[in-house]
Amino acid sequence: MRLFLAIDPGEECRRRLASVVAAVRASASGVRWVRDGKLHVTLAFFGEVAEARVDEVRVAAQRVVAHHQAFSATVSGGGVFPDWRRPRVVWLGLGDNDHLMALGNEIGLMATTLGFAPDHSFRAHLTIGRIPRPLSMEQRVVLRSALGALSGAYPFDVTRVVLMRSAISPAGSEYSELASFPLGGA
Repeated sequence: MRLFLAIDPGEECRRRLASVVAAVRASASGVRWVRDGKLHVTLAFFGEVAEARVDEVRVAAQRVVAHHQAFSATVSGGGVFPDWRRPRVVWLGLGDNDHLMALGNEIGLMATTLGFAPDHSFRAHLTIGRIPRPLSMEQRVVLRSALGALSGAYPFDVTRVVLMRSAISPAGSEYSELASFPLGGA
């Protein structure tokens, strides 16, 4: 099964972000947009994991998460990965006084220790869209302008990490929560 560890920004934050994301969607083309209800912060993507190893991942994640206290994070700004010459992912940025980076980096180290090779270092963001084919220069300019026009900060509390299963379907990825780990081990 396909697994990943994530932070859920919560329904209230997703609801506040919906109009912001809608404005970007309305102005930019060539992007496959993530449904609002699926917005999350991926800490580690494991890919296909044998069912026999799921408990190993769960125990290791619980141990790591217990060392971190709950904190507040803020969604603000946006951009693309890997860069504007060849954008593939559209994201909203996150800030939190380094707590999120510390958690993300420790989860990444845990994944590597378990034998899961990360495809890149942790970058705190919410993916809002994927770009399946190269964008024209005009499309890139419009998207960059729309993301640049984003204003405001959208805070949320990070109180838990979730182990998620991702199942691919014709309608896109479907997520289901397998386990939840409170920060601080509470």
